[in-house]
Order: sequence, then structure tokens, then C-alpha cells
Amino acid sequence: MKTLILTEKPSVARDFATALGPGSKNASDGFIETNDYVITWAIGHLLTPFDPEDYDAKFKKWSLATLPILPEKFKFKPHIKTKKQLDIIKRILKRSDIEKIIVATDAGREGELIARLILEDARSKLKAYRFWTSAALTREVIHSELLKIRPLKDYDRLYIAGSARQKADWLVGMNLSRLATIKLNDLFSIGRVQTAVLSLLVERRKEIDHFIPMDYFEYKAKFKFQRGELSAYWFNPLKKAEDKRLDKRDFFDELKKALHLKKAFVNVLNETEKTSYPQGLFSLTELQRQANIQFGFSASKTLEIAQTLYEKYKCLSYPRTDSKVMATSSFDMVSDLVNKFKKLYPEHFLKFSSAKVSLKNKTVFDDSRLTDHHGLIPLKDFSGDEQSPEGKIYHMVLKRFISNFLENHRYLETDVQIECEDNQFKARGKKIIEIGFKILEGSEQDDLLPPLSLGEEGIHQSAEVESKKTKPPFEYTEASLLYDMTNPARLVEESDLKKIFRSEIGLGTQATRAQIIETLLKRNYIKRSGKNLMAIEKGILLVDQLSGLPSTKSLTSVSQTAKLELSLTSMAEGESDDLEFLNQVQSFIKSATLEWTKSAGLERDLSKPKSYGGKTYGPKVQATPTHFGPCPLCQAEIKNFPKSFSCSRWKEGCGFTIWKVVAKKKLSESAITELMTKKKTGLIRGFKSKTGKPFEACLYMNKDGKVEFEFNSK
Repeated sequence: MKTLILTEKPSVARDFATALGPGSKNASDGFIETNDYVITWAIGHLLTPFDPEDYDAKFKKWSLATLPILPEKFKFKPHIKTKKQLDIIKRILKRSDIEKIIVATDAGREGELIARLILEDARSKLKAYRFWTSAALTREVIHSELLKIRPLKDYDRLYIAGSARQKADWLVGMNLSRLATIKLNDLFSIGRVQTAVLSLLVERRKEIDHFIPMDYFEYKAKFKFQRGELSAYWFNPLKKAEDKRLDKRDFFDELKKALHLKKAFVNVLNETEKTSYPQGLFSLTELQRQANIQFGFSASKTLEIAQTLYEKYKCLSYPRTDSKVMATSSFDMVSDLVNKFKKLYPEHFLKFSSAKVSLKNKTVFDDSRLTDHHGLIPLKDFSGDEQSPEGKIYHMVLKRFISNFLENHRYLETDVQIECEDNQFKARGKKIIEIGFKILEGSEQDDLLPPLSLGEEGIHQSAEVESKKTKPPFEYTEASLLYDMTNPARLVEESDLKKIFRSEIGLGTQATRAQIIETLLKRNYIKRSGKNLMAIEKGILLVDQLSGLPSTKSLTSVSQTAKLELSLTSMAEGESDDLEFLNQVQSFIKSATLEWTKSAGLERDLSKPKSYGGKTYGPKVQATPTHFGPCPLCQAEIKNFPKSFSCSRWKEGCGFTIWKVVAKKKLSESAITELMTKKKTGLIRGFKSKTGKPFEACLYMNKDGKVEFEFNSK
């Protein structure tokens, strides 16, 4: 009698076959057979939930009358492209010489779901066990973990949580996508995580569009001491944030005159030795972020390249991982790889630390931080062009791997404070003691201060008053969006949710984040502009409409995503019930259906073709003429929109806009008239900063038609 082993992908099946041979190899038939084992594989999910029309033909037409769609029992059907492999697995399960099955899909919620759906579809009655490890599948690991297999039922809670996640996503996606499409008269796709990510981009777009720059000033002084000169900035020791800034420059202009050639003293001199440590191995998202920063690669392109290095060149480990560590059982393999690459790339090992090739190196070896797969590592040398896309990604992974076995980076940080006529100035210097692993980055440099002693006397030699402007938030790049998707703790306010997001929970998974971004692009919710990702009209419209109704507002909330993930984690640990969870999801769907059905919706602009994935023009805004004269940029008519006075040629690209509310102050008609005719208003009181601090200022229109603050000197 033989044992059937079910893996999640063909490469893992080959690892098992190599470890468990000898025997015949029938990989081309969808399985590998040895003397004692039959090893087969899924190709991700082989079964997918029914579409609505699979339950009832009436659901084929999208209509409010058939919503909500709430199946009493979820049903599944084979993926067309992988049905052949599913049939192979089902035939093997019915073989008379198979006495038991060992599930060896990925060690996580999704891997459990993949296997259970196959076994349920096949109605398997075999004794079932679970192989569970995230370590690299060496011969030793496979044999060791096969001795530790546990009954499959021990992992039922994980399957229940995975199934609940799948059903919740189906209910939200199928019902809300239909509701939005019908009521907004255009094709809309809504997903639990996808929509939360879209809301981040929409919020950033609005912050940038509504931002008005404010002037501020900093004072940079040059001091001369016995053994050299240094530059230091004036600061207010009573302030914690933005302590170098002043809104008006008159104080600094007077200070520049008053301090010229005055005596100064070093009143604080702190030298601190600091250490930077290697960052661990690459996870997929971190690799995608760095590839976007260094090479401009999209997340999907980086994943595609990494997959090629894994499948075609076999020089990279499995890329879809969120771990940055290895299992302790992988120590011998890692040690061999270090020795191999030390011979191939001696120039990368100039700062090698043999002491770090040890299980004490928790940056690399830590079983407690392992998830479904271990961190990304190079498995052998890449023979292709180093400057090719594949070469660039491979060598990023190689250097990150090697960096964890190099010396730590150590440097001396010097903080200096200087007093001159009761005014305080500060400067910071850096001296590298040991370059360590940062030698592979090539960007670290000394920032030296002259030798100083506490109490030393010097002279305020000269100064410069620097005129600056506040800057709007940066546009999202794929790198910064991936960072917020992976580390969303700063995006939520509740302390308990911050704790959730500081664990392994983020928006999406390593395997889905690139696809989420590509879906938003495909749906024309966002666009690429160089390296930047920007929300556009259709995406903004969707988020605005969802946010405007009490029930669906939660879909645009990062906090709500955190709460749902917490519920699923609790469910996997046996602390909560899936039926209660799904009842809550169904109640949400019913409330959303009722609210959206009663909402006004949008009339379609009949002069425009209905969009199904193409460009969408959104609601037709009824704008009225104004008496403010022509647009200063293109001479077209200025029109009165609900929130602004804007150029009537906005669809053709003219961006001239005067917002009706600026810094929480509603502008009077006379102020807008002054801006249009004189390019500047008189002093306006009642503005409020982001922190709620009131201030007064004039508004002026610059040569590009942008409205900015101007602060009068007193």
C-alpha cells in the first residue's frame, strides 16, 4: 500500500520525490510515483466558488430586484485551466493501493483551504494527515517532519477561517459590485481589501489637490571655532516639533544683524556610538518595494521576474513569501550557501563575520517568525547578464542574503548645541567607525564636524535666512503604497488595531498585493504617472459614493480591514465562531442593499458611451457661469462648481481652481474677486492650520495660477 502526498505546487512535489525516491518518475502525468509514495500537486486553487448565475439563471441579469445574493450553501466548480490536474488528483484518491493521504500544501490558512476543497470535491474517505513546516524542504527536513505528521482534523479551525474569508469576499464582491454598477451607471468592481487600498490613494489625491503651500523660514548660521567651522540651525528649545521654523522672517533678519561676530559657546556636546543591523532576508513585498525604488519596476513585474528566477533558472527560492527569516533546521543549507558565494563573490565578503554564521543570528534563523514560507534566498549563481531585469533582481537578493553575515554598521553620532546671545543653535555630525554590511549599499559617508570641546568659545561668523514652503504629501509610488499595505499601523487610530497591524497582518498578502494594484489600474480607478500611482475620477467617485452611505463607509476603512483580519485570526485559533461571523457579513450586505437601493444614484451621461473598464466620466456636475472674468491660464470661462471656481476647460486639462474653502475658512466673494483682478487679497483672518491653530494671511495667485499664502511682516 502507498501513501498519497498532496502539495500546493509542482516544485514542492519534486522536492518530496527527490527526498523519498527511488522509484519511477511520471511528472508529465500530473504526479510522481516512487516505491512507497504517490506525490501529486495542486496549482494554487483548483476550485472556485460558483458565480451567481450558476445558482440560478435569474442572476445572470444584473438587477436590484435580485439583490442581495446570499447562497444558503456555497458551491464550487473547477477552474477551467486546471481541471485536468483536479481530475488526476481525484483518480489517484480512488486508487485501491492508496491507504492514506498526507496534505503538504503551504503551512497557512490559504494552503489549508486549497487542500480541503479538493478533498471535499473528491469526497475522499482516506485517513488524512497534515505535514506542516515552513522550513526549506531539504531531504533532512522532509524526513524529519514526516515523523511529526498530525491528523488533518487538528487543523480544522484553520480551514474554517480560510473558508469564512473566501465566503465573505464573495458576498462583498458579488453584491456590492452589482449595487455600485447599477446605481452609478458604469461597471464597478468592489473588493474588501481592494477598496480599502483604493481609499488610501483617493485620500492622498485629495490631500494634494487641496493643499495650499505656506511660507516659513529657517536660520542657518556659520560659526568659527579654533579648529574649524560648522553650520548650525537656530531652534526654539521650548518646541518639540518644527522647532527650527518661524512663519515670518523679520525676527531672523534682525537676529542676523544682532549676532554678527558675536561670541558663541559650545554648551552641549554629546557623542554616542550607534549600531545599525542587517535587515534580514527579503520578503516578496520588501523586494518589490526596493526594486521599485532602485529600478522603477512595478510590483507585478518584480514578482514575474522573481518567479522566472525560481522556475526557469532555479537560482532563487520560492518568491511569494512574507517571511524574512529561515528555520533553524535550514542552518546547514544556509552555511553551505554562504561558503559557496564566498568563493564566487569574494568582493562582497570584505566585511565578513564568521560569528554570524550561527543559530544565534536571530536576524536570519528564527522559527517564531516563520510564516508559510521562509525568506527569499539565492540557491545558486545566476548565469545571465547582471544588468538584465533578472540579473538586477537576483543580485538584490544575493546582496541582501550576504549582508546578514557581514559586520554590523557602527558610527559615532555627535550632537552639538551652541549658544549665542541667549539663542540656541544645533548641528549633528557622523563619523563611520565600521562600514560593515553597508559596504554593499555604497551610499554611507561621513558627515564630520570639526573637533570641539564643551565650553569652547567661537564666533558667529555669518548667517543665511532660508525661505521655504511647506510641501504637499508625496504622491504614492508602488514602493510607498506597498509599505503602507504591509505596515498600516500608522493609518489607524485605535490602539488595539495598531497592535494588530504591527503583527503579521496587513492589507492583502504577499501573493495578492501586486494583483490588487494591477486590478485598480485595470479598472481605471488609478493611473501610473512615471513612478507615481494616482487616483483618477472613476476611483474617486466610487470611494466618495461608498463613504457617503453609513453601511458601506466601512469598506473604505483600513480599520475595518484590521477588525475583519482579527476575527479570522481569532477563528483560526478557535476563539470565535464562523457562523456568527458570516451572519454579520450577511447583515452588512442586507443593510448595504437597502441603503443603495434607496439612494439617488447617478444618471448616465447619454452623450458618453457606457464604460466597461474604459474611461469613465462620473457624475455630470451642473456648473454655472460667474462674473470673475476669463481663466488666467487659458482665457476660457470660469464656472461656479459646488466646491470651487474652476476653468470650464477642466476636462481638456486646464487645472485652474480657486477652492471656496481654504484652510477651513470660507472665502468671501469679494476676496475671490480681488484674487482674480489684483492677484492678491487683503489680510484675511480665520484660517486654521492642520493642528487647529488660527492664523491670518493674504492670498496671492502665482504665475502658474496656484493660490498661496503670504504672511505680512510686522
